Amino acid sequence: MQNIPNEKNRILANPKNIRGNQRGVALIMVLWVLMILSVVVLEFSYGMKTEARITRNFQEEVQLYAMAEGGIQRAVVELVYKHDARVQQKRKALKDEGLAPEQQEWVTDGREYALPFDAGDCAIRITGEGGKVNINSVSEPLLRKIIGNLGLEGEARDVVVDSILDWRDPDDFYRLNGAENDYYRSLKEPYDCKNGNLDSIEELLLIRGVTPDLFYGKKPEKTEEGDSPAESAGLKGVFSIYAAGEQIDLNSAAFPVLRVVLGIPPGAARQVIKAREEKAFESQQDLLQRVPELAPILGEIGRNIVYRSANPYYTVETKARKKTGDGGRSLQTVLKIDSREKEGYKIVQWVDAAY
Repeated sequence: MQNIPNEKNRILANPKNIRGNQRGVALIMVLWVLMILSVVVLEFSYGMKTEARITRNFQEEVQLYAMAEGGIQRAVVELVYKHDARVQQKRKALKDEGLAPEQQEWVTDGREYALPFDAGDCAIRITGEGGKVNINSVSEPLLRKIIGNLGLEGEARDVVVDSILDWRDPDDFYRLNGAENDYYRSLKEPYDCKNGNLDSIEELLLIRGVTPDLFYGKKPEKTEEGDSPAESAGLKGVFSIYAAGEQIDLNSAAFPVLRVVLGIPPGAARQVIKAREEKAFESQQDLLQRVPELAPILGEIGRNIVYRSANPYYTVETKARKKTGDGGRSLQTVLKIDSREKEGYKIVQWVDAAY
């Protein structure tokens, strides 16, 4: 019987079939290579885009930081001029002729000044520490009044007041609503009570009862005129470790200090701020002539007011912003203006990321 080759033998026996199979395998391999190369190219492209984005963000961060630092330096110049008798004499001589806005002395009450750059601008606020109350020497009655004016009442107010007093006194005896080591050591992240003066105003955040809202202040509400105060009312804007004591420099006191510490009504406080834009107050008589609304209460608060104090400490806050409006970089520093220093000033505190 004649042998009939099976299908496998038939295919193998035909060279054309062998070449067809080889072409199919080659096509599949080419497709796999193309797919792998596509994945590699996509991954490379994604990586390059990510690196470009990181580089751009880093460049913008460096640029914003430089702008914020430039704002600090601009403030330093203004403060050095403020304490330079020759500059003050020259400004006084030229005042009658009219000074250009950029030549006028900056007011150190926390108001905002703008410094323009090609890529954006920098908002600058300077607050004289003489316009605040010293947290290390404030009396209990005034401390209780201030905490109450910030919105705390009853036990909540007493907890904050007693705890601040316990924090700064040298003993381990706690007041009725205060706190000492036994409280702070029982916390999730324990630490000791200071039993001494505060070394920075931010130290208040360690004290029992002091919340971020109380320290930084809540967002200010609109006033009757529709504008909002220069800053929110909080412990940070009222107290300082560099202030002289309980006496307030009226020419440096920000809106919250006028309201919370001195108890000046909102309308009269705004009149004080507006009047000193033109000229700093020189005396109580000068104040009454320009802001007569203060006459009924000046007898009560007059002993807590000074004019043009020689306090050389200032807090400078800057925020750099891009022209597009997105992104920003904040810096904060406390400066001491001192002619004995080589540069005319000394940085006593630097915060890279202001709240």
